[in-house]
Amino acid sequence: MEAIILITGKVNHTVTLDPTLWIFDERRFEMKEYFPDIDGLGMEFAPFLAHAEPQVDADHVVLHQQDGTQIPLSLKAAQQAILQFAEQGKPIGSDGPALFYLNDGSHRNQPIGSIRKVEVK
Repeated sequence: MEAIILITGKVNHTVTLDPTLWIFDERRFEMKEYFPDIDGLGMEFAPFLAHAEPQVDADHVVLHQQDGTQIPLSLKAAQQAILQFAEQGKPIGSDGPALFYLNDGSHRNQPIGSIRKVEVK
């Protein structure tokens, strides 16, 4: 299992995310701050997406999962997403390296996992 997630596509900078290092990032937070019934540590996705600098005509993203599944989302939904990178003090296991939660809570019981790439379109 790879421990990285790429942000590619209509961006000015391709970004490589390594969620295993986020434990040292001061921006991390308890998932309970967003979702009271979810344990673990998370990060907002927006700063990483902003660092990639989506091009002005970009309006959505496609999450590419390890099994080849592609999940389209609006750029706005992606900008508001939360990535969970640890659970019970350990990195996310087989569904990792991070679990993708939409901020509206619609995926709180089934977060999007096994993400290998976020393609901005």
